[in-house]
Amino acid sequence: RARRATRARATRLDADVAPLASPLAPSLARASTTTMGALASTRSGTRQSANATRRARKARGTMMVTSAMMTTAGRRAGRASVVTRASEETEDEFEAKLGALRGKRSKRAANSSTGAADEVGDAPKRSAASQQSRAKGVRDFTVTENIDEPAIDWGNETIVFEGPPARGEVVANVAMSWTLVWIPLAIQAVGRALWLKYKITDKRVSVISESPLRKERTDIPLDQIADVISVGRGIGAWGDMVVTLRNGEKVEIRSLPDFKKCEDVIREKMYKEKIIDF
Repeated sequence: RARRATRARATRLDADVAPLASPLAPSLARASTTTMGALASTRSGTRQSANATRRARKARGTMMVTSAMMTTAGRRAGRASVVTRASEETEDEFEAKLGALRGKRSKRAANSSTGAADEVGDAPKRSAASQQSRAKGVRDFTVTENIDEPAIDWGNETIVFEGPPARGEVVANVAMSWTLVWIPLAIQAVGRALWLKYKITDKRVSVISESPLRKERTDIPLDQIADVISVGRGIGAWGDMVVTLRNGEKVEIRSLPDFKKCEDVIREKMYKEKIIDF
């Protein structure tokens, strides 16, 4: 009975609602149909846009690859054309280009010679430098293992000094040898007194060494000396002299008696540069 009563109530409720829902049924159906169509069109549009994006990416990649291939091909073609042009050049064209380059160099040389002509005031300095580079050195005037008189015709010589170093140097250095610092100087002075000999004339300066360790002889012509300077030692009884050659080398003469007289003779006979006035 309860079931029958429930079914009866439901039937009556449907009968009451049916008149109200019947006018809205067609609009609801149309709305649902429209909504489904819109969803379907949206899905199809999304798929089409995705496909179009994929196609655009593929086309862009293809264009990039094509441009890279064209660039590489263009470079290769340019290199091939350069090689072809170089190979097509004849020897005459090469000689013509080489002659043009030589002509440019000659113009530069002419400009440099013009600039050199403007620097005439520096000509004496350059000539002096060239003469100094060509001048002889100490090695050219030195002979080893033979201290005999060289076979050179010096002409008539006037001897200014000939003999060993000053004996006063030996005495002074030996007297000071009681200090340890002075012992090496005393040994050097004794060695010079035993084995060294000087000969100074109006033609040359000779230094002769008879040391058992090394025998040598140096004969320097006065015209190869560019400068001379001396300093007094031992209260002026002897002195040290330095002779400068034309090439810049120096020869030291220690403990020379009559050093001032020898200096005057050397300075009078030594080489003197000619001064050219412009």
